[in-house]
Amino acid sequence: MTTQTSPRLHIAISLLFLLTDTQSGIAQSPSASELAAVNANANDSNWTGFRGSAGNSISMASRLPLSWSDAQVLWRATDGTIGQSSPVIWNNTVFVTSIDGPMKETLWVTALNLHDGTQHWRRSFQAAEQHEFNEYVAKAAPTPAVDHERLYTFFASGDLRSLDHLGNTVWHRNLSNEYGSFSGNHGVGSSLLLTPDAVVVFLARSSYSYLLAVDRDTGRTLWKSDRQAGVAWSTPALSPDGREIIVSASGQVEGFDIETGQQLWTFEGLSGNNVASPTVTENLVITGGLGVEANLAIKRDRSGTLDRSDIAWRASSTSNFASPFLYQHCVYWVNPAGAARCINPDTGETRWVHRLPGSIWATPLGHKDYVYFFTVNGTTQVLRASPEAVEVVSTNHLSVDGPVTGYAVSEDAIVIRAGREIIRLSSPRD
Repeated sequence: MTTQTSPRLHIAISLLFLLTDTQSGIAQSPSASELAAVNANANDSNWTGFRGSAGNSISMASRLPLSWSDAQVLWRATDGTIGQSSPVIWNNTVFVTSIDGPMKETLWVTALNLHDGTQHWRRSFQAAEQHEFNEYVAKAAPTPAVDHERLYTFFASGDLRSLDHLGNTVWHRNLSNEYGSFSGNHGVGSSLLLTPDAVVVFLARSSYSYLLAVDRDTGRTLWKSDRQAGVAWSTPALSPDGREIIVSASGQVEGFDIETGQQLWTFEGLSGNNVASPTVTENLVITGGLGVEANLAIKRDRSGTLDRSDIAWRASSTSNFASPFLYQHCVYWVNPAGAARCINPDTGETRWVHRLPGSIWATPLGHKDYVYFFTVNGTTQVLRASPEAVEVVSTNHLSVDGPVTGYAVSEDAIVIRAGREIIRLSSPRD
């Protein structure tokens, strides 16, 4: 099912592709920062969604701390609720989602002051579909998204909600009522994706699967694309040229047209690619998973059903929760045991392997000449970003309430999600 998109998307796409070399007249692909600016009016102080404003886990912040301990924590915020989503940041506000109750019946959205952790506001909503709380099922795992006007939240109950920055509901839909129950193994984990015109939701269950784009302003459906059923928790990615939405899940990798939702291409035959999200470059789609055959790079600019001739290379590694992460000519893979591997993005060859001080759920963060690895136990190791050799810059220990599941960054701050706590770290100059 497809519908026409609003003019705002066409204007944004035109801005992207009118970035032209005045001498050659050749249209240039936008950089990640340019794409982020079109998508969310982002700047260095904003972290607008899953894996950041450009969806690539790279921070353009001015100065982030390189070393810390509990003594350098600026603030900790907790309200008794729990979540696994990453925080998002707009200007001086940190937005977080969480759940509460034995049936996860209460949904929470909280806005915190970035500087001191105090609450700006807190809103609760009743879940339209309830699921029993236990340690093996996701708990408020989908990361919200934020732009200059609104916050967009999504929960395993099927509740998709837009709020303004003061916490007032703008629109609300319940997708489980509209399209089918969200019940399934381990809950829902896919985060929201913002395009210039839409909020994109990906849902993959054993009996059905779809990609849905809804209008940011009204919540109405722009298009819905049904796909092969199969349980997955990965988050879609936007291509650098802004034309495609890439999904890696349930044994497939697919590209969808951003304006219509039409499937442009598909690559099948993978296994275990159910959690890690794809990393997309101008030339490659890089996927990860627990199955060895899921860790590879697929050539872009293809159409139809792809085959093995469209594989650029295979990686000699696996991944679990963390997505393959491309930074400064190295693709970082982290396997379930916490072994980080630097892969040559041109050939797929392993350049080095390094044992981290624990396993990780959050995708590594790239900032200036450094890569941050946030382990689930609260220890963060910072490596110098180098394809040549391993250089440990710092190993930082933090007391945490629960597993570290995500982070957001802003200028001089790192905000970490750990169980029932939100923790802000700052550079020493604060």
